[in-house]
Amino acid sequence: MSEMRGVALNKEEKRLLVSHPLFFCFLIVFVFFALIYLFFVTSANEIKLSKTSPIFNNIKIFSHLHKAKDISYTIRIRESLDRDNIHRVYFKIEVPTDINQEQLSAVAQKIVKETIIHERCHGIRIDFGPFGNVDFAPYGDWSRAGEVDIDRYKNYRFKYVLSTFDTSKLDM
Repeated sequence: MSEMRGVALNKEEKRLLVSHPLFFCFLIVFVFFALIYLFFVTSANEIKLSKTSPIFNNIKIFSHLHKAKDISYTIRIRESLDRDNIHRVYFKIEVPTDINQEQLSAVAQKIVKETIIHERCHGIRIDFGPFGNVDFAPYGDWSRAGEVDIDRYKNYRFKYVLSTFDTSKLDM
C-alpha cells in the first residue's frame, strides 16, 4: 500500500510539474497583452482632448469661442473624408441670414472644439454656404492636413474665408 501511495504521489508531482510551465506561459502572455492594451489606451488618451484642454484657452486660436452660446445653427451635412490615413471632416452648416462674421467665427470654433474632443482630425472644413468657409488645419491650410503630427493640435490654426452676404438678394 505504501508503494501505491508513492506511485500516486509521483503521478501527482508529474501533473503539477506539467501545470506550472503552462501557468507561467499563460501569465507571461496575459502580462504581454495587458501591456499592449495599456500602451494603446494611453497613447489614444494623449490625443483625445477634454473640454478643458489648454488649446481651448489659447485666445490666439479660440478667440470667439465664448460668444457661441446663443447662436443658433444647424449641421446639414457631416462627412468624414478619409484618404491615406488622413482624417478630414467636412461640415455644411446652415445659419440665420442676419449673422455677422464674428458670430460665424464663434460657431466655427464651437464646432471644431466639439469635434476634436471626440475624434482625432487632421483637418476640419466648415462650409457656411454664401457666408464663406472656415478651415481648421495645420498652419490654417486644409491641403496640409496630415503633414504634421496632431500632437494636441499645437500647429493648427483657423483660416477664415468669410464674406458679408446681402440678405436683400435672397428670394423671399
